[in-house]
Amino acid sequence: MSFKSDVKPIVILNTQTSAIAFTGRTRLRAYSLQGVSTSGTVVINGLANATTVSTSTNTQVYLLGYVAAGQTSTLNLPEDGVLYSSNNAFGCIDGIGVVNNSGVIVTLFIDK
Repeated sequence: MSFKSDVKPIVILNTQTSAIAFTGRTRLRAYSLQGVSTSGTVVINGLANATTVSTSTNTQVYLLGYVAAGQTSTLNLPEDGVLYSSNNAFGCIDGIGVVNNSGVIVTLFIDK
């Protein structure tokens, strides 16, 4: 039996409005969003630089997630998922993170 990847979960708490989940080339395979006491949104995106998650909607890896209060939303991405690597044309460097988190617990399932 062969495995395609080694997927690891990274949890970002609802109190973190912005967080770098991983620096380096990686693939997002799935994510899970959990609304705590209110509904919320979060942006999953590539990195603008080594210490900042991009807020640009033009990165080609920008994902906006929404979840209702007390609910969970999960998305399994097909086949190879989304690649987060340097793309100079769209201003991203290797890595993944979240920004504009309005009270959502985020679990990112990535290849590391």
